[in-house]
Amino acid sequence: MNELNDKIEMIRDAMPATRNQVYLNTGTAGPLATVTTDAIAKATANAAAIGRGNFQIYTPWLESTATVRGHYAKLTNSPVSSIALTHHTTDGMNIAIHGLKWQAGDEIVTTNWEHQGGYIPAYVVGRRHQVGIRMVEFDYWDEMATILAKLEAAITSRTRLLVISHVTWNTGLRLDLKGICDMAHKHGVLVVADAAQSAGMIPLDLPASGVDFYAMPAQKWLCGPEGIGALYVRQDRLSLLEMTFAGFLSLENPMAYDLTGHYLPAPDARRYELGTVNKIMYQAMAANLDWLANEVGWDYIYQRIARLTGYAYERLSTLENVTFYTQKNAGSGLITFGLDGYDPPRVMVKLNEEGVVLRYLGLPHALRIAVGFYNTEADIDRLITELQKVQAMEPDALPVYVSPFEK
Repeated sequence: MNELNDKIEMIRDAMPATRNQVYLNTGTAGPLATVTTDAIAKATANAAAIGRGNFQIYTPWLESTATVRGHYAKLTNSPVSSIALTHHTTDGMNIAIHGLKWQAGDEIVTTNWEHQGGYIPAYVVGRRHQVGIRMVEFDYWDEMATILAKLEAAITSRTRLLVISHVTWNTGLRLDLKGICDMAHKHGVLVVADAAQSAGMIPLDLPASGVDFYAMPAQKWLCGPEGIGALYVRQDRLSLLEMTFAGFLSLENPMAYDLTGHYLPAPDARRYELGTVNKIMYQAMAANLDWLANEVGWDYIYQRIARLTGYAYERLSTLENVTFYTQKNAGSGLITFGLDGYDPPRVMVKLNEEGVVLRYLGLPHALRIAVGFYNTEADIDRLITELQKVQAMEPDALPVYVSPFEK
């Protein structure tokens, strides 16, 4: 037990945001570790000292991209050749959705639980290519068999692509990815999965799942910097997915083109990569993933998230007048809930003032916590205490929330 306590203390010392407050919003962005911020500072100082155009800059960057690509491959039990490095989850979703050869009359099936990063690329394809969008309506308490049946019922002879989330960002439900892919492939339908709330939170084996395209971030459960992500492309789907955007990194080598319009794309998923990226952040992400894999350990991460989320659900269940939008055994680190009679954004502001960081959602209009591997039972207990204090207040006494996106 002391060894386990020492480990969580090491983790929290390495992630300052977890010492300063109760941090329960990894579903938006995970806390940065000092190994990551130190790598940013070191790489920035080096770029300032020798100049960003110095050829010596390219060696650490290329080494870090190889490291990052390798970590994403190991995380997903996938060949390195199936991993394209992107800017974020939405980047990967766009590559996958736009890259298919669409014809007027084709259809995309998606659900009422997706993020804008899945919806909007599908909507743009729909408008640009006269592709139909079929929306499947899930209920919060649907069992997995019902979800599979609803998805299958929406598929027609015109359906080309199913756009889903592996873990839904608003309900926290982990979908049966293999079951969905098996069903879709039976009908000749491809599957692209939004992995914003799964990569780094649950164990993954993408080849075993059969998923065709899988778009992942860096900044959420992987606790990396913004501006990095990865897209898994099943190796036998490369020929189906056109390059929508292309640049020198998309080529077999930087000179694999001529002036007559001929070019040779990279033979693997690297063909979906472009050009200039933030080299500093790749070095930071490499250091971050090395720390997570070698110092913290993925088995530890997955098991701790699962155990603490169960504890959090039980503790939230002790509150009076609480409404859940997440099933008890949803299989993720997300829990969405509301306090009856209290406006979620105003509760969020009040808790933030008291040092508890979580977020509110629009649909459902509720609060969401994301339980990380760095959290403790004491963090959850503190959340409950602050929620009880809120319930002792009049709803109108809570501070008003003003969105930073409002002009």
